[in-house]
Amino acid sequence: MRSDIWHYPRLELAKQVLGMFESGLSSALVFFAPRRMGKTEFLLKDMRPLANKQGWHVLYFSFLDVGSNAKEAFTLALIEFAIEMGVIKQEKFHKRIKKIGGGIAGIRAGLEFRDPQETKITLKEIIADLAKQNHKILLLLDEVQILSMDWKNKDFVAALRTALDVHKDAIKVIFTGSSQEGLRCMFSKSDAPFFHFGQNLPFPELQQDFIEHLVKIFNKATHRELDAEKLWQVFLEMSRVPQLIRSLVERLVLYPDLTLQQAKKQLLQDLAADREYVMIWENSSILERLLLKAIVMGEAELFSIDKRTALAQQMGIDILPVSTLQSTLRSLQRKKIIGSLPERGIYYIDDPNFKSWIEQSVVEA
Repeated sequence: MRSDIWHYPRLELAKQVLGMFESGLSSALVFFAPRRMGKTEFLLKDMRPLANKQGWHVLYFSFLDVGSNAKEAFTLALIEFAIEMGVIKQEKFHKRIKKIGGGIAGIRAGLEFRDPQETKITLKEIIADLAKQNHKILLLLDEVQILSMDWKNKDFVAALRTALDVHKDAIKVIFTGSSQEGLRCMFSKSDAPFFHFGQNLPFPELQQDFIEHLVKIFNKATHRELDAEKLWQVFLEMSRVPQLIRSLVERLVLYPDLTLQQAKKQLLQDLAADREYVMIWENSSILERLLLKAIVMGEAELFSIDKRTALAQQMGIDILPVSTLQSTLRSLQRKKIIGSLPERGIYYIDDPNFKSWIEQSVVEA
């Protein structure tokens, strides 16, 4: 595999995580960060190679694109992982699996068990078989909050929690997620399936040495000079999103006549034109849009009589009942568009990048 010269290694973080697992201090970690903050790159380019080098057997799995087929797709990935390790024989599951579709290299979305209960049974068996071996096993489970978005995953999530809990001395896990509300539903609420299962940590933001790394690669690749301090300031202005600043630098490589500010303006325009956010906005009701705008602007007293009166005026109605406001906020939460801190009665936009889009396209427009 060719190395990515633009990749900034976070080896110290990877070493710290493995150290916690090796010492028994922790068996599971949960990293939260919005999209484009480098979680997947860290797992694949830092965490997995270092763990492999230190004798760990590592399975990476992303729940991002599996949708309602999460339990089947993950179970099959786990089966293939166990077969590759030599822990089980492939023939063990021939009678249980009715059909397998899709490509060998990726997720086989066509996996179908003869009995619906077989998925849960198989999951527990495979994890138990893996734990019996004298191996260090690490599961990297990316975008795990997806499991909280479909009630059909409830039994699967419960089975996964039980199996991992029973075998936590042998199998370590890193969960990541880009939805703060989704992760809260999975790990932080008292009735959450993974409540108190692992330490919930914010994914560390990159510092100025990351910018110096990009500048060094840029200067070497182009034989042009890029000002590290100015790039750092742009990085701060763009909410310290690694993927965005890397895209900006790549744009400067391809278009030598662009200034730093021109490249930044183009990227922000691209973000503002993101059709995913436009669709979310266009599919929201008038009251949902008003509430999203209010949350972005930091308005806390959403249920006050003054705020409800102002919202009613903007909607062209006489009064906005508390029940209607509550129902709309619950709807936004179910769609994982907003999250809340119940103990403080505060709401927030779940995706910080969507928050930035609203600020640029709605509030400042």
